[in-house]
Amino acid sequence: MVLNTGATNHMFGCQEAFAELNSEALGTVRFGDDSVAQIEGWGTVTFVCKTGETRSFTGVYYIPWLTTNIVSIGQLDEVGYKVDIDDGIMHIREPGRRLLAKVKRAANRLYVLNIKIAPPVFLAARDDPEA
Repeated sequence: MVLNTGATNHMFGCQEAFAELNSEALGTVRFGDDSVAQIEGWGTVTFVCKTGETRSFTGVYYIPWLTTNIVSIGQLDEVGYKVDIDDGIMHIREPGRRLLAKVKRAANRLYVLNIKIAPPVFLAARDDPEA
């Protein structure tokens, strides 16, 4: 996942990454090279932290042809995350100021966050008069 200061929204290309996906939310997004992509939904992506806890990014666009998932630093800032970059290290802190991620700048000047996507959880309900 590339942490991007220029992206207006989080964007993922893998439908299986979404814990929730509203496929009725459609539109387009324009990239820096002036190309346009079709948004085929938006939703929530849940991931597993190193501690084993789960966290979620909401308002994530689903764009099937994307080959790299993008996390918008601006969108994180908008919901209260604190992002600092110093000496090639990006620290991302949750709204409560707990450290979420510490990412070293790569040789190509990108900040790439390697996280594990949490598998979707499906809950079943049953009508049982004896329960």
